[in-house]
Amino acid sequence: MYARNTPSIHFHHREGTSLNCVPIYRGTLIPFYYSDIMTIRSQFSAGLFLLILACGLVCSVAIADEIGGDTGYFEITSDPSGGAVYFDGSYKGTTPVTFSVLVTGSPSHTIRVTKSGYYDWQQSYQGNPSEGETISVNADLVFIPVTQPTTLVGAGKGYYSISSVPSGGSVYFDGSYKGITPVTVQVASEGTPGHTVSISLSGYETWSTSLSGNPSDGQTIPVNAYLTPVQNYGSISVTSSPSGATAVLDSGSSQVTPCTFTGVNAGTHTVYVSKSGYTSVSRTVTVSAGSTTQVSVTLNQVAPESGTIYVVSTPQGASAYVDGVYYGITPALATGLSPGNHQVRISLSGFQDWVGTVYVASGATTTVTQTLHVGTPTPTQAPGTGSVAVSSNPAGAQVFMDNVYEGITPLTISSVQPGTHSFLIKLTGYADWEVSEPVQSGQTTQIAATLSPVSTPTEGPMPATLVLVAVGLLGFVMILRKK
Repeated sequence: MYARNTPSIHFHHREGTSLNCVPIYRGTLIPFYYSDIMTIRSQFSAGLFLLILACGLVCSVAIADEIGGDTGYFEITSDPSGGAVYFDGSYKGTTPVTFSVLVTGSPSHTIRVTKSGYYDWQQSYQGNPSEGETISVNADLVFIPVTQPTTLVGAGKGYYSISSVPSGGSVYFDGSYKGITPVTVQVASEGTPGHTVSISLSGYETWSTSLSGNPSDGQTIPVNAYLTPVQNYGSISVTSSPSGATAVLDSGSSQVTPCTFTGVNAGTHTVYVSKSGYTSVSRTVTVSAGSTTQVSVTLNQVAPESGTIYVVSTPQGASAYVDGVYYGITPALATGLSPGNHQVRISLSGFQDWVGTVYVASGATTTVTQTLHVGTPTPTQAPGTGSVAVSSNPAGAQVFMDNVYEGITPLTISSVQPGTHSFLIKLTGYADWEVSEPVQSGQTTQIAATLSPVSTPTEGPMPATLVLVAVGLLGFVMILRKK
């Protein structure tokens, strides 16, 4: 092991008195002894010696400064050291060893350390170091106490030599654990023929096979297993109603529905689906290796914000209609209108109706101001209908036919379907007046309403009981005063 970016100088006396040594790069040490320094100083000038030493220190710092950029580092050690290191199948040297990797490279790695006399050590590692970071991994190697010969000679005994790629798999022979690959299993040549072998290793699919017969006396039959890595990725299929929405996986990559995200790491993920004019939906899903997780969402359309039309007329008191719906007497306010174009009609008896198209913006109020012109337009009578002429005393009352507002008296309602209709006449300060009248095709039905003022209650005389009480109290007060 060594301390990166910390060059130091130590010296050793030949007699054993320690001053230390100079680390030039990654654990390489250049020893200096006191007598050696004396020899150097006798052969070279002091300035040349210091120049050489300074150059060595500058080189070590320069090499150390190379660490960074878009690379990180793995530092692999082992106990004992001296093991051969294979990183993603590539040989990197013997432990301890440090090597660089791309920060943006594949995050899935396999580290294997081998050493003669020890079982192979292997581990899967997920992730990359960040820029300039060093990740340390230590391999604890296990000593192989006994190495069995490839071929064992014995009366009535045969052998199966079982190995795997990669090595280190747990071997089960006829259901019994026999050790770690490579391993040799002894069987009786005359025993029950036929055997099963299975090999398991973390990060790989379990391998199994059937063996027929038995090896003959002293024979060794090789059994080789090539282990298949476990698939660590799955997929997410996303559909939406309506389609054409944007699906985002874990705040990263995005696609348009329907779509499928492939190469997704097994585990929990978040899918966010959105579309303009619709509410967004978020789903948390779990992905299993080798399978596809289905995500289906229904997006609800967002109701647009309504607008308002404010109707003002000259003269005031006209009836205001928006899209045929009565909204009151001008000045009138028509609220809850959807954004877009609407038809506005202003009607007042004795004046020509005004009809126009008004655009309503979301969340805004549009003001319509119109001056009505004197004149009574000739109503257009629909074929097969009748009309109703309504008057009131006093005039200026509101007319409702079948609970639908029609205008202010005096008023002629045209294009009325034949049949009996109800009429309601209302005027502030007067009692409501109601009647049901038949209407015939091609005829005008006359309705004259005489409105009655609403009586105001008057104060009556004081009840006799209250008078007596008042007189009694007055007499009691007079008696107290005399005292």
